[in-house]
Amino acid sequence: MKSPNQSLRIRTRLILTFGLSALLITSGISVLTYFLVRGNLIENRNQSALSVASVNARQAERRIFEGATDKAVRDFLSNLRGVRAESTPVLRLETDWISADPVVFAAPDSIDAKLLEVVNTSPLDGAKMKYRMGNGTPVLVIGFPLATRNALYFEATPLDDIEDTLDSLANILMLVSGGVFIFGIALGMWSSRRVLFPVEEVGQTARAIAVGDLSARLDVGNDPDLEMLASTFNQMADTLEKRIEADAKFASNVSHELRSPLTTIMASIEVLNGNAASLDENSKLALDLLNEDLERFKQLVEDLLEISRYDVGANALTLERFLIVEFLERLTEQRSSGAMSINFPFEINDILIEADKRRLARVLSNLLDNADHYAGGATHIEVRADEDTLILSVIDNGPGITQADRSSIFERFARGAEGSRRGSGTGTGLGLSLVTEHVKLHGGSVEVTSANSNGSGSRFTVTLPGVIK
Repeated sequence: MKSPNQSLRIRTRLILTFGLSALLITSGISVLTYFLVRGNLIENRNQSALSVASVNARQAERRIFEGATDKAVRDFLSNLRGVRAESTPVLRLETDWISADPVVFAAPDSIDAKLLEVVNTSPLDGAKMKYRMGNGTPVLVIGFPLATRNALYFEATPLDDIEDTLDSLANILMLVSGGVFIFGIALGMWSSRRVLFPVEEVGQTARAIAVGDLSARLDVGNDPDLEMLASTFNQMADTLEKRIEADAKFASNVSHELRSPLTTIMASIEVLNGNAASLDENSKLALDLLNEDLERFKQLVEDLLEISRYDVGANALTLERFLIVEFLERLTEQRSSGAMSINFPFEINDILIEADKRRLARVLSNLLDNADHYAGGATHIEVRADEDTLILSVIDNGPGITQADRSSIFERFARGAEGSRRGSGTGTGLGLSLVTEHVKLHGGSVEVTSANSNGSGSRFTVTLPGVIK
């Protein structure tokens, strides 16, 4: 079972690596920047607020004396707030609380109980605490005990401006991280094209060789890292081309060499066939077997010559226009098994196609022969048209072809599951491979599927694009 990483393409993994690396680095820098700025802002605010609150507390201690009126205290606190408008001074005189701005910071309700307890019991250096008030506003509250009149001095500094600054900073850092991530993806796409271009070139060249272009080669170029790969690949392609050409030449030479003695043997057999009436029963039986095997041998030689021409690229289409329905009717009438039904829509009756008539006839004949040998004969032929594409199907009611054999039966000398039943007159093993070659030369394809829902029967479908005129 493949892991998720193995199922991704190399290019996708490379792009994701660039993007995620950029995102990870930027996120790390952003988080570090955020906490450094946050710590710096809070520390500066703490020191500033503590320094101002300490000075104000000493002033309050000097100004508050026995007999000072509440109005005088309020005026004093208002003056202190005017010096530092963002802070709100609060004073407790014995049991009375006086706030410079009760709307912004009401005393004692806005003072945290724990802080109040600490300031009541703390030495003269006071205490501080950060918390949120009932309305959600974050504040830094600093308190000092005063020696005069059992007083306590508090100063509340709001921190919402720092929160707003940090929120803006966080949004900016997230946007920057997103932008860098997109830049990393773009850089990964550009880099992957540059890095994987040689790999794509290898794939395209290998694909060209696979479809028959044996002359395809890699450009070695000036990259020393790829020079060995390209040179080795080209050497392999040269060896493969020479081997295939040698095999094709061997098959062609053998086939040509066999034709002369085969012609002599066939002529001699004709003489024997002319005197068959004078032969005894055993001799007649031997002659019949010899006729049957020689006919198969003749077909094998012709198939070998035909397929060797494909191997050396000596085949070319001879195109001509003809009526497809009329062509199929004549083809089936000429067969010894007799004419069979041809199913087609009415509009196809007058359709002209442009194709190699001889090769198309060979394709249909081989498919019909295959049905005769293994399925008791074809039941009918179907013809369809899809825009400029012609679709021909040969259907039989035989035992069917297993899924494992459906691709291998088009290989040369492939037997499939029916191979064990092949008799002396059941073909050469090259019929379906020649069908593939003829159809491929037209730019088409051939496939086999089950004809019936229970898996029995076979449907050989030939698709020829761009032939309808």
